[in-house]
Amino acid sequence: MGNFRQAFLNGEFYNFPCYQRTVPDLKQLLSKDSKANPPDKYKVLEDVLSWATNIGYPGYANAAIDEVYQKWVINVMFAKAAQGVLSPEDAVKEAESECRRIWDKWRERKLI
Repeated sequence: MGNFRQAFLNGEFYNFPCYQRTVPDLKQLLSKDSKANPPDKYKVLEDVLSWATNIGYPGYANAAIDEVYQKWVINVMFAKAAQGVLSPEDAVKEAESECRRIWDKWRERKLI
């Protein structure tokens, strides 16, 4: 956390900071990225920390939330509905089932 500015730069602006003070010059970095074309293409994200939130919000991130995120459960749900592979209702049911399976696994391990 103490060196998140460097992680942010090394990740080429992929992972935004959880805490604004860890990248105090975020707005300046986003407004002038030497690798971007045009250099200010990320400027639209300069207020990202005021409207984006962390995974797990309004609760805390934990192992189950991380697994849901890492397995793209929500992304796959939207993709299946958008592509017509499943109806929106069935895509939600499938995602809910997968989320419940993941949460149950972590509860059994007493890690959440």
